[in-house]
Amino acid sequence: MKKLFRKIVNQELHTTFFRDFAGIVFGSLLCGMSFSLFLVPFKASPGGVSGLAQIFFFFFHMPISITMLLFNIPLFIIGVIFINKGFGLKTIIAIVCVSLFAELSSYKYLSKIAYLKDFFYVIYEKAGAYSFTSEIFLAVLAGSLLLGAGIGIIIRFNGSTGGTDIPVLILRKYMGISVGNGYLIIETIIIFFIGIVFKNGNIILWGLLSLYISARVTDIILEGFSRSKALLIISNQSDQIKQFIIDEFERSCTILEGLGGYSNQNKKIIYAIIYRRELPMLKKEIKKVDPEAFVVVNEVYEVLGEGFKKL
Repeated sequence: MKKLFRKIVNQELHTTFFRDFAGIVFGSLLCGMSFSLFLVPFKASPGGVSGLAQIFFFFFHMPISITMLLFNIPLFIIGVIFINKGFGLKTIIAIVCVSLFAELSSYKYLSKIAYLKDFFYVIYEKAGAYSFTSEIFLAVLAGSLLLGAGIGIIIRFNGSTGGTDIPVLILRKYMGISVGNGYLIIETIIIFFIGIVFKNGNIILWGLLSLYISARVTDIILEGFSRSKALLIISNQSDQIKQFIIDEFERSCTILEGLGGYSNQNKKIIYAIIYRRELPMLKKEIKKVDPEAFVVVNEVYEVLGEGFKKL
């Protein structure tokens, strides 16, 4: 029995690892394409290691794949020394794959494929910067969407792209700065530094826009689109509203006991999760049965459990 149990566990671990590996590789592909095909040719990378790499690309004609790898290796070592967690094999895979795909998706290689050469536009010929579009706005938009999706997929499959993740986590550990604020500080400093190096204020603005778009897309990949609403309903007709939710939407709700701060009277508070499309119907019903009801509506990005997505 023990041998069978161990065999099942080992198979599950192998399946999980290869699933994560495939997800990290796919996410890395999207990241690599975003850098080579859209962001770096226009100097619009949203900070991070890729932002520093584009400086070496334009001034010293060093491939961004090599520069990103060279930056990430010492950062990875620093992360292992100072953080000592979360920087294992999957992080190494992501770092190597992002650099590899940034190289393979560059004009140097894709132009060798029949017909693909005609899709490239020359941005800075001297540096060998080519893009799939000649418009910087389209490049920033497409590149940021791909980058955000790629990072989100890598994180969703338990990986990490290294880079600025490491100094951000060090700031959190030793200075108590939150992860969100840490990213904002580090990436903004890098973006401004890039603009100063290239002596172009537009690069700073494009970089900040790219940072915002990619961060929002990453959040969407990790949390999903908001399809549900959470409601807190305080009403003297709570029983009638509760029954409407059960009968009309075929799902239950939770009744909380509350105390009015001004009236000092006991109140029944309904806590319910419904789909976005059901909200107008419920609001109409609440208005009909109790126009004086107090309703709070919040966004919900993921609901796990009966009536929604399985845990």
